[in-house]
Amino acid sequence: MIKKTTEKRSENTEIKLTEAEKVMLQEIILTYQSMKLMSRFMKWIAFLIFLLILDFSRLMDAIDNVIAHLKQLFSK
Repeated sequence: MIKKTTEKRSENTEIKLTEAEKVMLQEIILTYQSMKLMSRFMKWIAFLIFLLILDFSRLMDAIDNVIAHLKQLFSK
């Protein structure tokens, strides 16, 4: 069985962890850090996709305007 030992001091409380608990805590910390990093990347990716969509609509509008002007030019 895993035993937790607690040692009280006058200034603070110190908890001694077993090796299995230390490994589990380290895995939790690494998972949290990677999820935090992934969240940052996902925010930037979503932002870039949003900008590309906005730019794509502007590009399509510009092409539409060019075609409209060319039609007017050649129809005269």
